[in-house]
Amino acid sequence: MQVEVRSHARLHFGFLDLSGQRGREFGGFGLAISRPRDVLRFEPARRLQVEGEQAERVERLAARFHEVFGLPSRGRVHVLEAIPEHVGLGSGTQLALAVAAGLGRLHGIEQPPAGLCAAMGRARRSGVGYHLFQNGGFVVEGGHRRRADAAPPLLARHDFPEDWHIVIAIPSATERVSGEAEEEAFRRLRPAPSGTAEQIAQVVLMQLLPALVERDLPAFGAGLAEAQELVGSCFAAVQDGTFHPGAMRLIHALKESAGCGVGQSSWGPAVYALAADDREQARIEAVVRRADPAAVLLAARGWNRGAAIESS
Repeated sequence: MQVEVRSHARLHFGFLDLSGQRGREFGGFGLAISRPRDVLRFEPARRLQVEGEQAERVERLAARFHEVFGLPSRGRVHVLEAIPEHVGLGSGTQLALAVAAGLGRLHGIEQPPAGLCAAMGRARRSGVGYHLFQNGGFVVEGGHRRRADAAPPLLARHDFPEDWHIVIAIPSATERVSGEAEEEAFRRLRPAPSGTAEQIAQVVLMQLLPALVERDLPAFGAGLAEAQELVGSCFAAVQDGTFHPGAMRLIHALKESAGCGVGQSSWGPAVYALAADDREQARIEAVVRRADPAAVLLAARGWNRGAAIESS
């Protein structure tokens, strides 16, 4: 038996409410994208063997899966493609769920996605990656009740127009926020300015979602840029500004060149902009190259399907 799992990176556009004053914390909205992606192949083996990119990370995730389900640590895992780590594209959740889904299928473990998510310790704060693993597209999730461990509920999911282009740029030589540094940053967060959560929710409900339904790229881009400024203001004290310091040059360059929907995914430093066609995509890429010649450029589209789990 052989199992292959393919899961896609995501753009995390922000949280809805960091305060929890109305009984729910966080909430978020984001988008699955066509690349980069994780591609993992699983095969039976008498002991655990991992080959390919991020092998040590996959070994730790596999060890957690086997321990949680009381299974001997067995199986061969080939990592054929991997989402870059700690750049804001959701590599942690996608890889953890891909490992759990693949080993679960290989060992015949029947678990709903929520069970695999809990087993791997994901969606404890944001549920965006969890819902995108299942569904793809553009999602809005409703956050956690205080002290609740279950994954947050999915509030809305919509296909993202596949003819809208997405340019992603990962700046060169920047610090990356993850693990304990990320936890410490959340502990240091101050209360958001009064009314910020209401403004973010209004943008999501009355600008982003209608623009998706009407396939109105300029309106979607304007709403996304506004939401990013609002979300960034909540994190300014812990990331030294509205955006990651290493991303500021690219953000400014893209905004000054009238880029559409310019923003930062999660903690960054990955930034993005939207384009209506090949010509506009090429123009945005040229802006990035001038601002940061060493930045990694990726051209993507929205991805409207969940992770693929196939057995042969």
